[in-house]
Amino acid sequence: MATSMCKGKRTSKPNRCKKLTGCKVANGPKRTFCRKKHNKNRKTVKKRKTNKRRTESERLRGISLKTARTLRKLK
Repeated sequence: MATSMCKGKRTSKPNRCKKLTGCKVANGPKRTFCRKKHNKNRKTVKKRKTNKRRTESERLRGISLKTARTLRKLK
């Protein structure tokens, strides 16, 4: 697999990332870095919503939410 032409390019002065046509300066949580303009593999994955409510039978039996969750995983 070939490495990206943007990887390792400077983003501080002199900015070498801006000089390349296919690259873009990206702001991360810790620092700025150079990445490809059309980066298709760095998308955020949405978390699945889980049901946080207990069923009526679980409530009547006095099962806690944590126990109910582990019991559902066993099924």
